[in-house]
Amino acid sequence: MADRTERIRRYGNGCLRRVADPVDCHAPGTRDLLDTMWRTLAAGGGVGLAAPQIGHAARVLVVSDPERPRGRQRLELVNPEIRSTFGPSVPFEEGCLSFPGVYTTIIRPKGVEVVFDSPEGRQTLREEGLAARIIQHEVDHLDGVLFIDHLSARQRLLLWPRLVPFLLTESWRRIFPPRRGV
Repeated sequence: MADRTERIRRYGNGCLRRVADPVDCHAPGTRDLLDTMWRTLAAGGGVGLAAPQIGHAARVLVVSDPERPRGRQRLELVNPEIRSTFGPSVPFEEGCLSFPGVYTTIIRPKGVEVVFDSPEGRQTLREEGLAARIIQHEVDHLDGVLFIDHLSARQRLLLWPRLVPFLLTESWRRIFPPRRGV
């Protein structure tokens, strides 16, 4: 696979609401998908990306946490499942590459314990702080849940004017798909 990035799907694209399917972490396609996700994440300037955000219904996510120790800032989680959360629920302003420019305060548990597949077998990871928040946000994507789903109806209503352009853009893409090779 060439060194390429994928288009990040925006709010309104149906793939963001679908539950992703488990994948074989040993399959060559999984490695290719992870590599594409890292390039797309870097190009998008985010800290986390789930495969559905680039149109792949695969239970795969990547995390780039600048707060983790050097050399351990990148996480690749294949078929992740949140086993438990811990600590107090804390508010934090979140954004999402599928909602560019939209930021809102979301309350999530401070820590998370997640199990996932790796080439070495099933692994367990326990994280707190930013890494835990990113993992929870990205696992939500794998389950078809968006960060705005954690808001009250009133809070979503206040965000509505900023969400409508995404809905219009994704509808326009379905009606008039971009032509390739022209």
